[in-house]
Amino acid sequence: MFYQLSQIPQRTQKNRQEGLTMVMDKGLSIQEVHQFISVAGPYIDIVKLGFGTAMVTPNLKDKLKVYADYDIPVYFGGTLFEAF
Repeated sequence: MFYQLSQIPQRTQKNRQEGLTMVMDKGLSIQEVHQFISVAGPYIDIVKLGFGTAMVTPNLKDKLKVYADYDIPVYFGGTLFEAF
């Protein structure tokens, strides 16, 4: 972080056991995943593929591999669990 804010505690390093940050992938392309991780990777602990996007994402395996290459676990959102 570029500025120290006194009211925000220091961020622990990955692999965190508490204070996990989950982000939602709402249909990012593989290139967008690379770009997103290049900016926010140190803060991302887990990714949720939201709104059933896993059902319509082309090259889903390739996309999951990108997250895996950065040691970021991924899980499928509630829409898929509700449907199946």
